[in-house]
Amino acid sequence: MGSLRTFIKEVRAAKTLAEERSIVTKESARIRTKLKDDHISLERRRKYINKLLYLYILGEKTHFAQVECINLIASEDFADKRVGYLAAVLLLDENQELLTLLTNLLNNDLNHPSRYVVSLAINALGALTSPELARDLYTDIKNILEHSRDSFLIKKALACSGKLIARDPSLLEIFAPYANKMLSSKESTSHGVLIGTNKLIQAIIINTKSYEFDNLPEIIDKLSSLIPDLLGKLHHLNLGSSNPEYNVGGCLDPFLQVELMTTLRLFLQYFPEQTKPYKNNYLDTLTRVATYTPTTSNSCTSVLYEAVRTIFSFQAERSLRVLGVNVLGNLVADKDYNTKYVSLNALLDVVSVEPQAVQRHRKFISRCIFDSDISIKKRALEMTFAILNQTNMRELIAEILTFLEKAGENDKGLILYCVDQLIMVFDLQDEIDDSWKLDVIVKILKFVGQYISVEKTTDALIMINNNSNLEHKKQVVSNIINVALDNDSSQVSDENLAWRVVSIWCIGEYADLILGNGRCTETNLTGYLYESDSLYCDNPMVTSYVLLAALKLSVKIDTKVLSNRLRQLIKGHTENTNVMIQTKAVQYGILFNESTSVKAALLEPMPIFHKKVSETAALRTFSQKVPAPAIKKVKKKENDLLLDLLGDLSTPETTAPTKPSNDLLSNLSNTPAPQSSNQNGSTLSSSFQQRIEIPPNSINIHSSDIVEVYGKVESSIPGCTEIDLFLKAKTNINTLQILIAVPKSQKAEFGSLSSHKVATGEVAKQGLKILGSGKIKLRVKLNINSTEDQFDYKFENIPH
Repeated sequence: MGSLRTFIKEVRAAKTLAEERSIVTKESARIRTKLKDDHISLERRRKYINKLLYLYILGEKTHFAQVECINLIASEDFADKRVGYLAAVLLLDENQELLTLLTNLLNNDLNHPSRYVVSLAINALGALTSPELARDLYTDIKNILEHSRDSFLIKKALACSGKLIARDPSLLEIFAPYANKMLSSKESTSHGVLIGTNKLIQAIIINTKSYEFDNLPEIIDKLSSLIPDLLGKLHHLNLGSSNPEYNVGGCLDPFLQVELMTTLRLFLQYFPEQTKPYKNNYLDTLTRVATYTPTTSNSCTSVLYEAVRTIFSFQAERSLRVLGVNVLGNLVADKDYNTKYVSLNALLDVVSVEPQAVQRHRKFISRCIFDSDISIKKRALEMTFAILNQTNMRELIAEILTFLEKAGENDKGLILYCVDQLIMVFDLQDEIDDSWKLDVIVKILKFVGQYISVEKTTDALIMINNNSNLEHKKQVVSNIINVALDNDSSQVSDENLAWRVVSIWCIGEYADLILGNGRCTETNLTGYLYESDSLYCDNPMVTSYVLLAALKLSVKIDTKVLSNRLRQLIKGHTENTNVMIQTKAVQYGILFNESTSVKAALLEPMPIFHKKVSETAALRTFSQKVPAPAIKKVKKKENDLLLDLLGDLSTPETTAPTKPSNDLLSNLSNTPAPQSSNQNGSTLSSSFQQRIEIPPNSINIHSSDIVEVYGKVESSIPGCTEIDLFLKAKTNINTLQILIAVPKSQKAEFGSLSSHKVATGEVAKQGLKILGSGKIKLRVKLNINSTEDQFDYKFENIPH
């Protein structure tokens, strides 16, 4: 077996995926075989583990080497320990039973005379700790904090103690005194120790709600006394009055500045009463940070981003919020892709709070639509729709149309998102000029019709049908059909199915308006229907439109020869293998034989179609953050109940009801399609308007100034419990988002939230199914109107 370097070269030199797979599989099998030999040397064992780490990076299975990690850690050689701990951190997690084998090894290494071995053990404990490991080994970390004078170890021990508290909040009172001690000791001159102290304080603040002892107020009071010291250090850092050796890219220790701001932000969020005397001082410091920190490097922009995040995390004055938006606007104009993306993401979060301030940076947002990075384009488009209003609508939609005109196959997800959002905007904004809306829709069909679904094509037909300006409608329809008859691929792509469907429908519906305009002759229109029928004979949807257009065109032309051709076109499908097409062809053939007056009465132009737009559609159009429909998200595993919900939970996504296809002219039987669609819309609308009542036997599990939360156990059997949460609004809620965490032994499945927008006194309902064993304990986080509210609740007397 060759070295790791040789193995990497072989993998990279593979010319095909199959060749690479063969190399990787063979090497993995060799390593598995070699590791079974108990007599191989530690040096060779280390070499095999190095290769396994590379396989892990490639995504290969490496579970068979987990015990070998423990063997390397047990070695006295530092090189072996280093690889062993690295492999353990990557290949193991806190759920592995093998962690019990680590307890004694970690205990020995935490008391090792070499600072580097102790450092490895501290890092591994912080990364792998479970509640059991935390309780077993916290005394070793405490011993380091108590007796060590090595700042290298102290900073790591402080950060590790924060991890231990996250796994077992009862350790909070043991480690809390060290926060005060470290800030007042000589070691606090080390920036590494200060960062570790901030990590410890943050863990204490976040886990206070899980702490169940009575001395919590005393702990909080002692921690709050540290705020002036933390503010002073942040102020000195921003002034540049600390040691210049910490300067990174023109910013004095950005890592410490960010940690200090994060710690102070958590103080203000979790303990507003205790920190009220320091709030104005902190806001002044934030103002200085946001005003005088340059944007010349990533280190500076990271400090600015954290400052803006802090500004919008609580109710700051409007002038400070506007300053925060201006900082983000400047970052959007930055050349760095990461900076652009992060700032656009942040603007999406604050646009609902300061819409006017965000509007001022519209120029930079529009530029990002044409960026080469697809993730930046996605965020820029979301921002564009978030700031869309009556004042800037024409300008922004012109930018979106330019983007659609230049978009290609790689932008398909963004194209569908834009079309979906534009149609929603047009449906919701009745005051928009119908003629302008129709012009926009026609341009969309021309630019990206090949990507548009049947449902969205139907929406375009509805807009053409509902246009009250007859002269403009005649002009638009004439242009559509003339372009279709020209068959010029430079204007419309040959794959543009949506344009084909719209042109076929317009021929059947408005042939009498356009005959004689340009190439719109009876012969050409009939020939176009024959051509479409031949090209798309395997597409039932297109065939349906062709059959109906042929039937309608027959009453609008005078040439009997062409009328007979249309009859033969319909007759040709009476033996179609598709039952629906065959049925339509037979029915249309019967109608064809009726007198002209009967056919004219049956085939009158379509009436005005009234679409029902649901409440969820309105929310989705103007919400601050909307994912593109074509970009799917992978649902993460539910995380530990005691982890920070912001960093570790994925938001449960609610799926909007699927919209039925509104094929205007798909059926000429007794009930027209528009009426059916109206009825469906009414049913859908009424379902959203049903008032939700709180059941009388519900339990009040949380109450705040904004919302009251009630819970009811609907059903419970061992291993499966269904719970309904009812949220009663005390004030108007414009945006509601619920995140829920459960213990590791359980799994949560979320139903759809009844409404993201709740008026005062109304109730929203969230369904929840808990799978797994153990007591039902929920950690619930509510994001309401850009504010956060978090609580825990344990359901008692439930079978588990």
